[in-house]
This record gives sequence, structure tokens and C-alpha cells, in this order.
Amino acid sequence: MEQKPGAGRQIFSTHPDLRLAALAARQHGIVNRRQLAAIGIDDSAIGRRVARGRIHRVHQGVYAVGHPKLTMEGRWTAAVAACGQGAVLSHLDAAALWRIYDGVGARVHVTVATSRRVTGLWIHRSRRLDRDDVTVKDGIPVTTVARTLVDLSDVLGRERVLRAVREAELLRLLDFEALDAAVQRAHGRRRLRVLKEALAIHVPGQIVRDELEHRFLELIREAGLPAPETNVKLKARARRYEIDCLWRQHRVAVELDGRAAHARTTAFESDRRKDAALTAIGLRPLRFTWHRVTQEPVEVIAELQATLAQSSSSAARSAD
Repeated sequence: MEQKPGAGRQIFSTHPDLRLAALAARQHGIVNRRQLAAIGIDDSAIGRRVARGRIHRVHQGVYAVGHPKLTMEGRWTAAVAACGQGAVLSHLDAAALWRIYDGVGARVHVTVATSRRVTGLWIHRSRRLDRDDVTVKDGIPVTTVARTLVDLSDVLGRERVLRAVREAELLRLLDFEALDAAVQRAHGRRRLRVLKEALAIHVPGQIVRDELEHRFLELIREAGLPAPETNVKLKARARRYEIDCLWRQHRVAVELDGRAAHARTTAFESDRRKDAALTAIGLRPLRFTWHRVTQEPVEVIAELQATLAQSSSSAARSAD
């Protein structure tokens, strides 16, 4: 009997393993028992695949396909899947997914509307998980940016929440109307004042000096470079200057320029005068802008490393 063109391919394409692979590809390598049953893989077939190392149990009823090593997105997807229908990524992990905060812990934070207990996760029960507070990003159910900022006030101090607010604005994710509505829905939460205080300090559109310094110092720490002295007052050419970061032994000074640092000609001229004065007393000045620190961190660190190394070599040659 003649087979119709493509008939064999159609049968092959419905094979459970192919459907499993396609499903996992859409979900950061994660599937749950209900989805497995829907594509024809029952509990006994799950057991066989686990025994053969083809799928790996992450949480009860939740599996990683192919190998047990998960990406961060895979961990988040598995955590939400383990908490059942209506669960969403929240708090620090939601902030990390939105890229407004970088500080996730060993346990993933998930918010649910009903009582739930899953080993190894931070489970937050919310009776006020409004549909306007949840969305999907990169295929992962998650609290909105506004609701995430509300939740961060439960686990972070004012300065850290303020950093998240500023980062959200920088990424054009901050909707003040939506944030106000989320705050109103969260009325009565014990630490909501933390967010309100952060918002009272924040000036829309302004990236303050302290934020830029904080990010720059984090880059230095992550790169394993020696920590500088900060906000050092020095006298040069009969003037007193404050230097943002100073490596005294290496004779290197770094100045950090915010986004609006050179809006005025006078500020530009003042910076050049300061650089010349620092050079005159034997320091090597470097300047890094907000854009470079936040968008070109690898290049910034490479330039700083090279300058510190050159200064060390020059000092060694002078000693000889």
C-alpha cells in the first residue's frame, strides 16, 4: 500500500520523547508531571526515564530534561512549577529576573495564594495577589515590577530598595502609576514604609553619585582588585580636591562622572583643571562615566587593571 507523503514524519513527530524535548525547550529545560501525562508519559514511564538519567527530579513532580544542571531561569521555572497553579516568582528572584537587583540566595522566592510547603524554597502566602500584580517574563510567571518593589520592602533595607527603584527607572520599567496602585493594594503590610521612604528620596531621572560609586566598588570587588580609599581630600596647586577613589600606593586616582556630570561647560573645565592638578602631584587620573560603569564593566576593569599594573612597574623601576 502506498504511503502518503509525510505520513511517516507525522507519526514520528508525535513520539513522546520528541514532544518532551520540544516542551522542555520552551520551559528552560523543566517539565512537570501533569505535562508529562498530557504527552503520553505516565508515572511508570517517568520512573524509567529517571532511572536512565534522561530526566532528573528537581522538586516533587517537577523534572529537568537531559541533565540536572539548571540555568537560573531553569531554577526559577522549577520553583514556580513545584508550587502549583497560580504560583509566581517573587521578591529577590523576581527582581533578579527583571534585572533591577542582583542578589539572589540559595532558596528561590515564590508567592502563592494558598497554603503550600516545598522543601528548599521561600514560600510567601499572599491573600492579595491581584491579577494586576502578576505577569509572565521569559516564560516564567512572575510578579510585576511594581509588585516586586513592594515585596522587596519585606526583605531589604531602604537603600537597597532605592537602588532597585533607580535601576527599574534606568531600564524604563518603572511605571509610577502602576507602582502607586500596587502600594495601595498592599495597604497594611508591616514594612511598606521602607518603599515609601525610598520613593521619597528618589528624584525621577536622577542617578546620584552614591549609586555610581557603589556600582564601581562592586565591580572592583568582583574583579579581585585591591579596594581603594574613597572620598579622599588632597591638596594640589593650592586647592583642595576630593577624589572619589584613590590607590595611594599605585598613585592612581579615579573620578566617577554621573550621567549629567558634563551638562555645563563650567563643570567640564573644572574636571580638566582637577585632572591637571592631580597629575602635577604625581597621580594618574582616570575618569569613568555612568554609561561605562554600567554598560561596559569589562572594559572599565581592564583599563583600571592595566593602569594599576603600569604604575606598579614604574614604581619598581624607580626603586631600582
